[in-house]
Amino acid sequence: MGFDLPRMNKHASNQGLLAWLRSPRSEEDDSIPLPGEALPRLRWEQICRRPDCRGRWVALHECTYDRRTGKATDGELVDVDDDLASLCNRVRDSHWKDCAILFCQEGSS
Repeated sequence: MGFDLPRMNKHASNQGLLAWLRSPRSEEDDSIPLPGEALPRLRWEQICRRPDCRGRWVALHECTYDRRTGKATDGELVDVDDDLASLCNRVRDSHWKDCAILFCQEGSS
């Protein structure tokens, strides 16, 4: 279950991400988003447990927060990157607006 986003860093081009986005989608696999799609709503704990998110910056659409602690509780995962500036640039250039950009600590939830 889930998807593996290519590891992006400030030295990588967007070609890896574009190739991943253009990869064929099987009919039974609806967990891999097509370009312009987000993953179904995930709890923050689920996002932080994903190997492709741990220790990286994540962009969440329609993120909600715990009113008491102010911490993210869930959202729709739309993009992931090691480099904050690269992630912000891609989100800015995409149709996703009002995304929360959060760091997913390794070993945290």
